[in-house]
Amino acid sequence: MNTIRATVMTCAALSAGALFTGQAQAAVDQYSAPASSEVTINLEVCSLDSQLAVRGDTSTDLDFFITDQSGDQLYSDEGTDDYLSLVLEQEREECGSYYLRVVNLGEEDNDFTVLLEPISQSSARVQKYIIQPNETRTVNFRACGTSAQVSVRGDGDTDLDFVIRNSDDGVVHENDDLTDEIVADLAGLLGDCERFEMDIINLGEVYNAAMLVVEPEGVTAPDYNGEAPTIALASGPAPNTGSLNVAARPAALASQTGSGSYRAEANGSIRVGLPVCGATRLEVRGDGDTDLDFTVTDEAGSPVHADADLSDATYATLTPPGECENYELRVDNLGGVFNQFSVELVDPDTRRGASGPGEYRVNAALATKVPLRVCAPTNVRARGDGDSDLDFEVVDSSGSVLHEDYDMTDATQFTLDPGGSCADYQLKVSNLGEVYNLLTVDFDGSDEPASGTMRSGAASASASASASANTGAGFAKSGAANSAYDRNIIILNRSGEAFSSVFWSNSATFEWGDSMLSDDATLAAGADWSVDVDDGSNACLFDFRALTQSNREIRMRAINVCDIASVTME
Repeated sequence: MNTIRATVMTCAALSAGALFTGQAQAAVDQYSAPASSEVTINLEVCSLDSQLAVRGDTSTDLDFFITDQSGDQLYSDEGTDDYLSLVLEQEREECGSYYLRVVNLGEEDNDFTVLLEPISQSSARVQKYIIQPNETRTVNFRACGTSAQVSVRGDGDTDLDFVIRNSDDGVVHENDDLTDEIVADLAGLLGDCERFEMDIINLGEVYNAAMLVVEPEGVTAPDYNGEAPTIALASGPAPNTGSLNVAARPAALASQTGSGSYRAEANGSIRVGLPVCGATRLEVRGDGDTDLDFTVTDEAGSPVHADADLSDATYATLTPPGECENYELRVDNLGGVFNQFSVELVDPDTRRGASGPGEYRVNAALATKVPLRVCAPTNVRARGDGDSDLDFEVVDSSGSVLHEDYDMTDATQFTLDPGGSCADYQLKVSNLGEVYNLLTVDFDGSDEPASGTMRSGAASASASASASANTGAGFAKSGAANSAYDRNIIILNRSGEAFSSVFWSNSATFEWGDSMLSDDATLAAGADWSVDVDDGSNACLFDFRALTQSNREIRMRAINVCDIASVTME
């Protein structure tokens, strides 16, 4: 989000410039939001319009919520950044009270600055909007002067289209190019202020943080000389503070609590009750289709766990202060489709042995988390299907980073040492590509050869005939052979020459081992070989390699032997 950061710094500087004009009266102060907590700032404004700008120190993600004196929420900003720019509009030019709630979702303190200043006809107006994926957002803005320049700049992640209409619903400007920026000049305002409406259309699959700046031209009206605004740290809770990470619309209450399967609607939220007695492991995993953000609060509404990365999984240990506590899990779906997620509450005393090996789908431009539990020094290997770049990060139960791998491959290897007892770790995997990547995680691997029986010539005529219309991975299994534990396949030699060596290996491992053909044996051209590639790991993805007698190499990556009945090597 570096593009966004540069944009907001410019806008904040533009707003702060009024501090030095000698005319406008502004309030500015610095506050600190402790890690995984929130603070509330009282805002007192007396001008018709006021510019509010908040800028953090970039160390963590901050979310922002604005409520009025009656407790009604007016605005929320839950982007993955720590800045806010907002125009507060009032019906009349009189004093009013508002509350700014700043929620720190990170594991470090964040020192942030709050600027509040009146807006006159000669002032620029700066507003930040979070445009959800595939959303058309209609926003209103006021432009003053004989003309005004209206500019919008997105964060660069998606294509935005724009339509600007005047108060008579007439279209005055459109932009549908392949960028997320627009600059338009609005003329004919006759020295007064006029309200406009803009449609911002997000054509992408992720949200876009867009900054709207309206700069007046030809204004002769004096600057604001009324009562100055004030800002102060709230001495008590603001109205309607609620739980952490409150969205613009209330989250739907789940019809049940505790472990189970739940559905978060597209761009929606849901709350799940978590009855916990004693230390309990919370494990939440979505279906991989969208980004989910998570917040856990205790009975008092205080946050105890927050997770706002690009994945749809989270893991935490909940330890109630007394014997039992009723926690609440809030799940916010940031995607354009629903996400079916599971919630598990696990008693740590019932967990035995190591866990983590398996296959995990990492969708394009998203991330996932894999919980790893080891009880002895363990070599862990993680390997994708080769279709995209994966980045890896490993942390222990305290959040300390133990291993990072940001190279241009989709494989990594590391060793975990729990120090004589079982310990929990977490592997975060980010997919930087435009297609999904099927990840395999393996502990220590296995190079033991699989058993098989070679067939050739007429003995396999029927298999050859049925496979002749298939290439690459062959045809899918059917009937009883579709069992997840059936890893028997047929290797079809269609290379035109004999194979002198044949190898297969779990895709999570990095070594081929020895040839599966016995000494001096070959697999004749046109021959079929029925083999069982089960290595005891319960994995389904295997790599295959063959060397012909002319020393030509044939490789096939990430073949799902649980679903495929034959592998054709040509």
